[in-house]
Amino acid sequence: MKKFILFVIIILFIITLVDNEKDEEIRVRIIPNSNSEYDIEIKNEVKDSVVYYLYNIYDESYEKYKNNINESVEELETIISRQFYKCKVEFDYHTLYNKTYNGNKVKDKETLVLLIVIGDGKGDNWWGSVYPKYLGVSGSDQMKYESLFKALFDRIRGKNDED
Repeated sequence: MKKFILFVIIILFIITLVDNEKDEEIRVRIIPNSNSEYDIEIKNEVKDSVVYYLYNIYDESYEKYKNNINESVEELETIISRQFYKCKVEFDYHTLYNKTYNGNKVKDKETLVLLIVIGDGKGDNWWGSVYPKYLGVSGSDQMKYESLFKALFDRIRGKNDED
């Protein structure tokens, strides 16, 4: 019984470690004022401008790119507000919930997001990944979900991954 309790504690500890790791990923989310044709057009123009802006400050170093974005949040907010529409820009961790992107499932996780809310922010949002892959998950990338408990159970039973 003591071995079983120790085993459960170790498994819970491993799960806690895995769940608390933050991936080095940065996403952009743009929420338009509304879903009117005009506001969707503004959202797309803001998206194009932000994508171009982020491309120009891109750095292969996660920390450097994160700092570049963080240092330019106020400037970006000012540029968008003057050129397009009053907006709010923030760069912080947000929970992203299960979604499908380019045909691939994206699991719930907390990640850094450059959030741009245009006007009242009541329209359908656009989002994309700008780090580590600039603007997205390639269509050839497949996400594989595995259960730690299932893998351990299969290993104990002597099953191979190919079974």
